[in-house]
Amino acid sequence: MRSDKNDISPIQAAKNLTPQWMMRITDFDGLEIGPCAVIGHTDDGEEIAEQCEPAEASFWTVFGHLKTGGVDTIEDFNTEGEAQKFHDRLMAVYPHLGGEATKPRRQSPRKEPTP
Repeated sequence: MRSDKNDISPIQAAKNLTPQWMMRITDFDGLEIGPCAVIGHTDDGEEIAEQCEPAEASFWTVFGHLKTGGVDTIEDFNTEGEAQKFHDRLMAVYPHLGGEATKPRRQSPRKEPTP
C-alpha cells in the first residue's frame, strides 16, 4: 500500500467537514437570535457586522452564550424564521443549551423522621 503525504485520516476528514461551533458545543450554555447589519469591510474585503434593530437587519445570527462569558456566532441566516428554526433544532438536539430550566434536577433522598 502506497502512502502519500497528502493522505488524510478519516477522522481528520470528518473534522474538516464539521462546523467549528459543533466541535465546541459544550462551551455554550444558551442560545439567542439577533438581527445583524453589515457596517463596513476589512482591508481583506471581509464584512464587518454588528447587531442592529430588526428593521435594519441584513441577516439574522444564532449566537451561543459561552459558559465563560460573552457570545460567539454559531450560524447566520437570511431570515429570522430560518434562524428560529435552526435555534429550535439545536435546542431539541442539545438540551443543555436551554439553561438551568431544562437541566434535570436531582432529588434529595427522603429521610425518614427519627422517632
